[in-house]
Amino acid sequence: MSSIYRPSTPQDEAEIIELLARAFSVTSAAHFLQPDLLRWKFWAPCEEWPEPRSWVVERNRRIVAHGCLWLVTVQNGEKTERGGSLLDWASDPSSAGAGVYLAQRLGKMYDFSYSVGGSPMTLAILPRLGYRFIAQAVTWSRPLRPWNDLLRNRSLNPRIAARLARDFWRAQIPPRRVGPQWAVAELNPSSPDAPVPTPERGQGFVDFLNRCPIAHCVGFHILKSGRKVGWFSLVVGRAQARVAGLWLEEPTAENWRIALNLAQTAALEKTKASEFLARCSTEPSNIGAAQAGMHIAKRSPVLFRLRTGAEPPPLQYHFCDNDDAFLNIR
Repeated sequence: MSSIYRPSTPQDEAEIIELLARAFSVTSAAHFLQPDLLRWKFWAPCEEWPEPRSWVVERNRRIVAHGCLWLVTVQNGEKTERGGSLLDWASDPSSAGAGVYLAQRLGKMYDFSYSVGGSPMTLAILPRLGYRFIAQAVTWSRPLRPWNDLLRNRSLNPRIAARLARDFWRAQIPPRRVGPQWAVAELNPSSPDAPVPTPERGQGFVDFLNRCPIAHCVGFHILKSGRKVGWFSLVVGRAQARVAGLWLEEPTAENWRIALNLAQTAALEKTKASEFLARCSTEPSNIGAAQAGMHIAKRSPVLFRLRTGAEPPPLQYHFCDNDDAFLNIR
């Protein structure tokens, strides 16, 4: 049976939603299938990714597989490498091999591909496609306003009560202080006041993330004695503030601690969030998160596939490396 592999178009929206709902055993009203969210993820213009991001496989004029590329450009020494992770990857159970065929075709387009976490089925399939485990991405959390959760929970069972008591205790323990030479300055997305350049994300990505329809995004410069030495972006929901990404000129453990403390302070001052979360994947960032008074909430495997070369490029794995930046944000 012949397959047609092509970029999707907005005219495919209803059929893609129906396929994803069936593949993930949810209704089309599921939070992650909101039409405005999918239109942004799949088809909204992004300066850093002018090429198509959403792709489908058709058989007998019916969409039987879908995947959305979440792209990243990495400056690896003098070499520029492009790759990304595959989101909303699904296939019709009645169309054998369509999802694997799509992943294989997309894998040939870029230098590398990776996955941070994923469903048990995804984690079982990826090693068969040449992916290998290379790291753990650790989600760290710290309660900011645990009393907000107390007000929202009208009926407290023993499990919720124990969690709230723990969060109240953790919120009272102050992290180590940050020296007066450190500060943050909010980014103005409408001005050319670009962040400190990073080896993996540029202003075009920040602008794209700022247009996310289901969560508010706000970015900050990190300043040391008035000089820009890094930046971070917060994605803010009703109750959570997630660090979409954080990049430092000198990513030492101490600088990570300071940066995460500054980000927590920004979340307290600029949002009404009850909880602060960040994802770390290097030894210095994990040490810094622990010293910033945060606690491990989750560990996610990072699986990586190289099309060419022997070693993965130098990537830090943040929430913004997939839709964990904004999906299911409370």
